[in-house]
Amino acid sequence: LAPALACAGERADLVVRDDLPWRPISPLVYGSNEIGAMEGGPLSAELDRAAGVTARRLGGNLMSTYDWATNVSNAGKDWRHANLPFLPDALRMGAEDRARPASVIDVMHRASLAMGARSLVTLPLAGYVAADGDGDVRESEAAPSRRFKPVRWEGRTPAGAAIDPAVCDAPQLLARLVETYGGARDAGGIFAYALDNEPGLWPETHPRVVRAKPSIADLIARSITAAKTVKAIDPDALVFGPASWGATEFATFQNAPDWRAHRRFGSFLAAYLDAFRRASEEAGVRLLDVLDVHWYPYSVAGELLGAEDTALAPALLDAPRSLTERGFRERSWVTDTLQVNDEDDDAVTLPLLPSLHRIVARWFPGTRLAVTEFNYGGGRLTASGLALADALGRFGASDVFVACHWGALGGSLGEAYRLYRSKDDAGEGGFGDRAYALEGATPRVVAYAAGTGDAGPARLVAINGAEVAAEITLRFASDRARRARAAIGFHAGRPDTAPLPEATPTPDGPGRWRMTLPPRSARRFAFD
Repeated sequence: LAPALACAGERADLVVRDDLPWRPISPLVYGSNEIGAMEGGPLSAELDRAAGVTARRLGGNLMSTYDWATNVSNAGKDWRHANLPFLPDALRMGAEDRARPASVIDVMHRASLAMGARSLVTLPLAGYVAADGDGDVRESEAAPSRRFKPVRWEGRTPAGAAIDPAVCDAPQLLARLVETYGGARDAGGIFAYALDNEPGLWPETHPRVVRAKPSIADLIARSITAAKTVKAIDPDALVFGPASWGATEFATFQNAPDWRAHRRFGSFLAAYLDAFRRASEEAGVRLLDVLDVHWYPYSVAGELLGAEDTALAPALLDAPRSLTERGFRERSWVTDTLQVNDEDDDAVTLPLLPSLHRIVARWFPGTRLAVTEFNYGGGRLTASGLALADALGRFGASDVFVACHWGALGGSLGEAYRLYRSKDDAGEGGFGDRAYALEGATPRVVAYAAGTGDAGPARLVAINGAEVAAEITLRFASDRARRARAAIGFHAGRPDTAPLPEATPTPDGPGRWRMTLPPRSARRFAFD
């Protein structure tokens, strides 16, 4: 579903098509990544709870080399190629917790359970994890060496068996997690596992572990082996993969050494899906449940990840358009790799989300879609919160199953989540569970409509990224009589999402409403 758009200074007549079939909105698009205190300030779990996060991922580069038995990781290029307890440090764990096997997963998952969120845990496929916590690893100590231990996926070591210090036993980890929390079907279970993190970048992020470019065939073989193990130990757990980092990995797996042998598929992601489809048919069980990608915006204007420079506000506000908007061409290197508006069922193109859905339908129907890392700027910039709110709306309207923001949800970023998750003046919370189409698209103000149940309230999220006020009118195509309630929202002059009685929509004729959006603002309107 495309968002409706309205130009600031123009009259925009939006129509909520609540008379047409709707799409379900996955409750898990309001997700985050567990980063502890990596950015300083409060723990990410505290900010997640305040933001109403529904899904939490334990991933990133440190999980590629995480040894669950000792809780140490190799940081690769992110920090001097060192083996240290980075994750326990980030989670501010005490000495007793640090000594417990898999306590990083335990602390993360218990925080998720406490806030009613689901946990997605990353499992290692790169081949080796840190074998000690002794600091910097020299190039001469690259794996295989005493500084690293191999990852073992074969066998079914029982949960209660003695831990072998010479290997990272993935099946035993899974067995221990199931014994501790129950399976994915149980209330306390971990619902999903990711097959590592950004494998196309392993030689760059972890050169002490992966010295040469991995091949597509080798990654797929490792991934299928791991998926079979996950399904054997916890049949109800969902498997996510391949957690690809971006455009060049989607397309050719970073120009993999065996890309030519897979070129016929049109993209690495298509080849990956087809391999899992064939393996699943042979195994008699679906081995890949969710196609997992990361998507960070880029711009010739400057670095957008965590950006808090007001000069980058226009680029940040434009960035979510590459997710769904046909005809939009972002100003970045990405369009050198991904064609725009090419409806090829095999190649990854822009806009991104419709393209990924086409590839799934062509190569492994029924696979769901996740964006488990994304970031639209830092929390001190109002424009970042508006861009994030826009992205969340697009995920919900585009049949994304899980979406997890990378970075602490402080400042305007938390407000973007509360825009969708907070209660309104009537004590009702949430945006809705079904996405309605909107008509009346014009260029500036993005809007998303949702409903709850067959006769429940409807809600409209409208985001004005312009530096001047915008006015919109709204009507519902079903002509059902509705009553407007007070809005909630935030803007530069009022940075906390809160009830805004003064922003209640004004009747503008039978079944029509008028709303004014201040400059750089976001509002959620409710209609009974």
